[in-house]
Amino acid sequence: MQLQEIGIVRNAYKNLTDIPRQGHMSEEVSEIEIHPDFADGLLKIEQNKHLIVLYWAHLAKRDILKTIPPAAKELHGVFASRSPGRPNPLSLCIVELIECNGSVLRVKGLDALDGSSVVDIKPYTQMDAITEIS
Repeated sequence: MQLQEIGIVRNAYKNLTDIPRQGHMSEEVSEIEIHPDFADGLLKIEQNKHLIVLYWAHLAKRDILKTIPPAAKELHGVFASRSPGRPNPLSLCIVELIECNGSVLRVKGLDALDGSSVVDIKPYTQMDAITEIS
């Protein structure tokens, strides 16, 4: 398996303690700088109000298999949690697209650390909305 960095996150989150527990809990605006080789992939992206951003949580611990989630009182397997610490720290965040200026996306609600590698971006659509959550 081989991942390619398509861009990089720029924001005020310089330390792990700066990041909100969930991106939508913050009004912070981040920039995603898309590398020139991938800029053509942004064609018509501004037609989307929200995006799914997949990024690599490069400072997350990779040796964690059990954790206690914030709303729980007992141990859970990492695959039954949303913990950033996991064997492959691939993170997902749904953000609001503010603007696309050339190869730079300005977004609100991203919970990635400054300097995080972006590995993919997809439009968030009605098909992604599940109203029955267990």
